[in-house]
Amino acid sequence: VIILYALRTIIPMIGQVVTQKNTLSNFFPSYEQVNRIKDSAVEQIQKTGELAFKSLGDSIELKGVCFSYPNKEPVLKNIDATIKKGKMTAFVGESGAGKSTIVDLLIGFNEPDNGIVTMDGIPLFDYDINSFRQRIGYVPQDCILFNTTIRDNLLWSKDDASESDIVEACKLANAHDFIKAMPEGYNTIVGDRGVQLSGGQRQRVALSRAILRKPELLILDEATSSLDSQSEILIQEAIERIAHQTTIVAIAHRLSTIARADWIYVIAGGEVVEQGTYRDLINLNGSFKNMAGSQGLVH
Repeated sequence: VIILYALRTIIPMIGQVVTQKNTLSNFFPSYEQVNRIKDSAVEQIQKTGELAFKSLGDSIELKGVCFSYPNKEPVLKNIDATIKKGKMTAFVGESGAGKSTIVDLLIGFNEPDNGIVTMDGIPLFDYDINSFRQRIGYVPQDCILFNTTIRDNLLWSKDDASESDIVEACKLANAHDFIKAMPEGYNTIVGDRGVQLSGGQRQRVALSRAILRKPELLILDEATSSLDSQSEILIQEAIERIAHQTTIVAIAHRLSTIARADWIYVIAGGEVVEQGTYRDLINLNGSFKNMAGSQGLVH
């Protein structure tokens, strides 16, 4: 999950690096700059504890969480949220509201400026962070597939998975039927970044890969936002099928994806402005209903 998450962040930066190559080749850092980079690297060593994470017993909580990037305005302001075990919890809002920053905090990539993230009442960073991340499944908006077979792409998540494990995960994710319909089935080469598959097929393979590791926490980060309506329906069906087999956090702008979430937090300007079930929030006639109306979900 960490490599997938990192690739999602790094790949858009590669083009920038290439265009600045000539400038960089003529640049020679000063002694002070080298020391500053070294000090910065030391500061960014991953914080972690010694407690092995085995399973989620009750809930993940964000308590009074505030966060800002260096020299920037606060992204999150006093966020209180509870993610119950075995439930689907959604964070929704417009672009820039702070939803993806919540994912960064849940995974432990960032630490709150104030407040705390806890797992069953224990601070996140008291755990061995890698043992926790091993139990996370992550599906981003733009999934990363490698130029190899569908089977190898799946095994990249859990290399000791059996054939029955693979088939079960793909059936849950609505991927098995389209894979078996291909001439080479699970041995189909997907091409660079999965170019041989449609967007919906890529996302279903990515969801299968996340399910295959039987995660304690499954994070869906705008996983359907770029899909056509038919592909979105198939992903929705898959999510509903697995919703109570694991704990799900869904980050969404497209509200149809989270209509059946157990609890929804509406984020605006870095704050929780509304919360409740889908029906509760529609009945509030507030920000959530306005978003739903703009997407043609209510009249």
